[in-house]
Amino acid sequence: MSGFETRQHMPAHPAPLLSARDLRQVAFHRPPPGQPGYDERQVDDFLDRIENTLLGRDDVTEQEVRHARFHPARPGYHAAEVDVFMDLVAETLASTPQRRQATAPAQGAHATSTGMRPAPRLTPQDVRGVRFHKPRPGNKGYHEGEIDAYLIRIEDTLRGEDDLTALEVQEKEFSAAPPHQAGYDEDDVDTFLDLVVVTLERAPTPTPRPRPTPTTRPLTARDVRTASFGKPPRGRRGYQESQVDKFLDRIENTLLGQDDLTPADIREARFSRPKIGRRGYDETEVDAFLARVEKQLAHRKHPTEPPAPTAIPPITSWKQLRNLDIPTAAPTQRGYRTSQVDRVLEEIGIALDGMIGATSAEVEKTRFTPSITNGQGYDRAYIDALIPQLAKELRKRGR
Repeated sequence: MSGFETRQHMPAHPAPLLSARDLRQVAFHRPPPGQPGYDERQVDDFLDRIENTLLGRDDVTEQEVRHARFHPARPGYHAAEVDVFMDLVAETLASTPQRRQATAPAQGAHATSTGMRPAPRLTPQDVRGVRFHKPRPGNKGYHEGEIDAYLIRIEDTLRGEDDLTALEVQEKEFSAAPPHQAGYDEDDVDTFLDLVVVTLERAPTPTPRPRPTPTTRPLTARDVRTASFGKPPRGRRGYQESQVDKFLDRIENTLLGQDDLTPADIREARFSRPKIGRRGYDETEVDAFLARVEKQLAHRKHPTEPPAPTAIPPITSWKQLRNLDIPTAAPTQRGYRTSQVDRVLEEIGIALDGMIGATSAEVEKTRFTPSITNGQGYDRAYIDALIPQLAKELRKRGR
C-alpha cells in the first residue's frame, strides 16, 4: 500500500494546540500603569466555558471566541495578553476537524458525558484531509509514520475496504516520535480518533459471517478455497497466515482426492505465531474450521476415499459450462483424459448457444479413454453424471 502522503495528506500545522489543562492554568499579568485591563470575572467565566468545550461539556465556537468582548476594569487582566491567548483558543477550535467538533463525541463507551450532541459521521475525505498540530514545546508527540499508516486503514474502513472496529480504534496505542522529531500532538490525534470511534459505532452493523456448526452441510473444496478468518482479539497474535493458507490448500486437495490428509493430521496441525507486532488469523476461528474438517474426514470409510460427486447445476449455455468446476480423479483412480472431455464439452457448449455443434445422439454415444496413471484426468463419476444431463438439455432444444 502506498504511503499516506500519496493521498495528499496535509502537513502538520505549526501552531500549538491548547488543552483543557492550559485553559485551567493560564495566568495574565496586570496592565501597564494607567491602562485599563479586562474584567477578570468575565474573562475567567469565558475561559471556564472554553475549558468545558475542550472537555466536551460546552459548545463555544471559534466565532464566539473571535467576537468575544470584555468590559474594561482597573486593574483587570492585561488586554493584549488576553487577546493573544484568545487567538490561540480560536485557532485550536478551528484549525482541525476534531477541534471544530470539540463538543461532538457524545455517544458510545468512550463518551464522558451523555448530555452532548452526537458527532457528525466522518467521511473518507475527512480522514484524508485531516491535519494535526505539532505538540507544545517540550512535549513528545505520536510517531507520524504510524499515525499516517493508521489513517489509511481508517479511510479504507470507511470506504468498506478494511474492517477496523470502534473497539480497535479506541484501544489503539502508538509509539512516541523518534528522537529529533516532534511528531503529532497526542491530544489532537486522540480527539480525532474519538470522532472515528463514534462514526464506526454509528455505522450499520454488518451481517456476521456464518460460523461452522455441527449441522452445517459438508464442506466442499470451494468452501475451503474461499474460507476467510478474522483478526484475533487485541493483545493476541493468532496463527501465521501463510502456514494456515498452505494447510488449507492441502485440505482442499484432500477433498478433491488429490491429497491424503487424515483426521489425525488435521487434529495435530500446529501453526507458528506471526512476527511480534503483527496479528495473523484468529486461532479460535481457525480451530473451529479445522474441527469441522476433521469431523467430516472421520466419516469417510478411507482417508483417500473421494467425496461424493458434487451436485451438478443446470447447464443451459456455453458460458455456464466453461465456468463449471470439474473435479479431478482421486489418487487411487484413473480419470478420463481431460483433452478428450474438453473437446466434447466445447462441441456441446457451441450447440447450447444455438450454433452447429454436437447433437444429443452424438453426446449419448460419447465414450472417453481413461488416463494412463492414477490421479490424472477428470473424475469419472462426475463426467458420467454430467454427460447425460447435457444430452437431455440438447434434446429439449430439438437437437
